[in-house]
Amino acid sequence: MGFGVNIGNTMEVPGNPTGWGNKFPSEAYIDSVKAAGFSTIRIPCAWDSHATEGVIHKSWLDSVQVVVDRCMRAGLVTILNIHWDGGWLEGNLNDEKKDEVSAKQKAYWTQIATHFKNYNERLLFASANEPATTDDNYKHETEILMVYHQVFVDAVRATGGNNESRTLVIQGPSTSIDRSCEVIPVSKLPKDVIADRLMVEVHYYDPYTYTLMNDPADWGAIVQPQYYWGAEDLATGSDVVHNCGYNAWAGAMGDPCTGDRMDDQFGKMKTNFVDKGVPVIIGEFGANDRVGVLTGENYKKHRRGRLAHYDYLMKSAKRNKVVPIAWDTGHEGENNMTIIRRQSEPDGSVFDVEVLNLMRAAYGLSDYVNTGITHVDNFIDGTTGMTEAEAFRYKNVLGATPVKLYRDGNRLIVNGEIKLFDMNGILLRKGNSELSLEGLGKGMFVAKSGTNVMKVNIR
Repeated sequence: MGFGVNIGNTMEVPGNPTGWGNKFPSEAYIDSVKAAGFSTIRIPCAWDSHATEGVIHKSWLDSVQVVVDRCMRAGLVTILNIHWDGGWLEGNLNDEKKDEVSAKQKAYWTQIATHFKNYNERLLFASANEPATTDDNYKHETEILMVYHQVFVDAVRATGGNNESRTLVIQGPSTSIDRSCEVIPVSKLPKDVIADRLMVEVHYYDPYTYTLMNDPADWGAIVQPQYYWGAEDLATGSDVVHNCGYNAWAGAMGDPCTGDRMDDQFGKMKTNFVDKGVPVIIGEFGANDRVGVLTGENYKKHRRGRLAHYDYLMKSAKRNKVVPIAWDTGHEGENNMTIIRRQSEPDGSVFDVEVLNLMRAAYGLSDYVNTGITHVDNFIDGTTGMTEAEAFRYKNVLGATPVKLYRDGNRLIVNGEIKLFDMNGILLRKGNSELSLEGLGKGMFVAKSGTNVMKVNIR
């Protein structure tokens, strides 16, 4: 799985994947992720806001499939999850909601897993995102969380096909490393019908004051955002409050933030899970780039520390055999974590080549040069022995079974009515038996005929 990146603030946006400033993930963007050296991609995904009475809208399943197909065709290990989406699961680790959430978890994963049951082992499913536990009651809340995870495992396995052996990802309580190691040892992971197909997910934004905090907070003392990481390039004078490791309660600088903390945390995951046969992903990590917040020499000082932070994190993850997956929202302004460009042109170009090259170097890769990629078309069972055109048609039909709907050049042909939609679900054309594609602009479209659906890529 190498190292990975998230398609953040996109498919997980409640109700609308473009609602937080990103375009629908293009093929150019996904291919660029692979060309940049990433081996793994994580798709945070909303489902509850795209469902009615527990039934996921068909149009949304189709849209998610477009993204999954692009990731799989690029040769990426692809992780598809159920994200926050209003907190219907992650904010309800309690006895009162346990039965209701379990029923919804089972319904959604049965539908998702059925839809993708024939995809090969490079597609992974992840039960949740950051299930929230409290300091006072996290042990009992974790017991309820494990009920939700068991429902997930059972629902996926019951759909058959490749889901009988697909790798499934289980999130620790609050995706906290310390809490996960304490209360979900390997012996307490969900029971599975097949051995060695579970992974554990935690996240790493440590310390929060450095990685994510943007505004001062009153926590019994006024705590300032911290901009400067490491033992060098630290601020002096009154600006010392912005050093990572400053103790606001003592009113003095404490121990500077160094990679020792990463070694300790990732080492715990290695000892408690990896060494016991359960792989681990760091499903999200990152630190805000304070461009625009800081200027001049202060920004240069911050930037050097941030690069050192990413460099050490990647090397520590590699040493401890956990898979680091960077958080990336596409945002390009103040406090961004973006590596691959999505909100400006050219789509899919590298936005932060220094961070990318540090990530590549940790895994033995030279500095980034885009040499392109080779697409992989046989990621759905049943295409072996087909011509490339036959395999393309086969894998783009929902259910992965041969049907009468097919494309012949600039025509779509079917035995019955056919409709063509854009990716927002707007009907563009309809006809009987045959539909012309002439005059359409470049892009991705969806053709439907009865229960058959096909993606149509106009280049």
